[in-house]
Amino acid sequence: MKRVLHVSTECYPAAKAGGMGDVVGALPKYFPEQDIQASVVIPRYDLPWFQEQPFVSVYQGLFYLGLEPVQYEILALDSGILGYPFYCVNIPGKFDRNSVYLADNGEGFRDELQRNISFQRAVLHWLNDSGIGFDLVHCHDHQAGLIPFFMKHGYEFKRLRRMPSYLTIHNAAHHGLMPWSARHLLPDFHDNDGGLLEWDSVINSLAAAIKCCWRFSTVSPNYLTEIQDRLPSLNTLLKDEWAKSRGILNGIDTTVWNPRTDPKIKQKLGRSWKQFKGKNRDYTCRELGLDPDLPLFVFIGRLAQQKGADLIPPAIEEVLARGGSANFIILGTGSKDIEAKLQECQQRHDSRVKSLLMYSEDVAHQLYASADFLLMPSRFEPCGLNQMFSMYYGTIPIVRSTGGLIDTVKDIGEKGCGIRFNDATSSDLANAIVRGLMQYADQKGFAKLIRKCAKQDNSWQQSISIYAEEYRMLWSV
Repeated sequence: MKRVLHVSTECYPAAKAGGMGDVVGALPKYFPEQDIQASVVIPRYDLPWFQEQPFVSVYQGLFYLGLEPVQYEILALDSGILGYPFYCVNIPGKFDRNSVYLADNGEGFRDELQRNISFQRAVLHWLNDSGIGFDLVHCHDHQAGLIPFFMKHGYEFKRLRRMPSYLTIHNAAHHGLMPWSARHLLPDFHDNDGGLLEWDSVINSLAAAIKCCWRFSTVSPNYLTEIQDRLPSLNTLLKDEWAKSRGILNGIDTTVWNPRTDPKIKQKLGRSWKQFKGKNRDYTCRELGLDPDLPLFVFIGRLAQQKGADLIPPAIEEVLARGGSANFIILGTGSKDIEAKLQECQQRHDSRVKSLLMYSEDVAHQLYASADFLLMPSRFEPCGLNQMFSMYYGTIPIVRSTGGLIDTVKDIGEKGCGIRFNDATSSDLANAIVRGLMQYADQKGFAKLIRKCAKQDNSWQQSISIYAEEYRMLWSV
């Protein structure tokens, strides 16, 4: 059985800030059927999950980050709770914090550069010096983007020269930039190879990974096309490297997301979708002081412009002003400005709008089970998982036509089971919500739409076979 190591800064349920955490936490479960054993390594954060699990030390090391001695320890999870081997890198002073990326003020940590370099250097030393024997290293996003370069060109990592490296781009908007003045923090390499790290006169971790990895993928086919055509900062590089790229659609972990067995929801799915949706909606609305007889629209995710969250308050105002009769629940945290506008919207329409400014997996599961519609007005969306979760729970996705949302949601006007709109404006979103209300008014047709959504196959089965095909292509070189 071949062995693959996934290197990431997120992995659900240990640490998650977005969809990458869900993907990295789910992918390894499905590889054994392809005769591949996948393991995961992430930083050790000061988060509850790590404190609750048994770990054993399997490796210790030290390197110098400039003049700073950095001691680290590789810990292995000493239980089978995840269903695959799981490792974390304990680097005192760098990752022992109660957040994955953000400080208490909502901004990124000031030492993000040092943290990312330290994590990647620790992983490289462990792989090179321990003799643990993986057959491929699969890197996720820019936080692991320096690894393919140093596997090929780092003086200290000669044992890794022939090991294939693979990259998955979850979000091409973040590049892991650093000035050349930070070179002293990196492992040694020959000056002639430095151009592979550079893009637009700075060290660009994502660009370096694209150049140096053996192959790479994006998390949906349409997103690969979008960034090749419309990502000004990297589109020429992506076009130059197109021959080693592939768009592979994400899937969902149906052992975690299953309306028939989900322990996080009040009413599990039995024979009746009407009863399942009705009882969950009734519970959620009564808990929040909303009318359970009205259709329920929810948003779940980061309150950020990328997600189109700023479009939601004015869209709600427009729908209600036009006489739309519905409830709205928004779950998430993010931009303080968007949070404030959502709170103002709730104050004006307290009987119709609830803003839950928090992160909660439990509440998210209950909302998917309760909602009639999910709002995803994203300005860009590499893949998106929320629309897949929602369909599996009989919730109709209302999405903007972008990225992976195009690959996964077909409009009802084209014999699909979702609602799509084109422009990232509050008016277009409001019109899409009104289309949803019109569908909801036909309860017999709406019941058919729910069942059609629930039949969509968004599992990992097909994508896992594609990843295995990608790996085998590299092993055959």
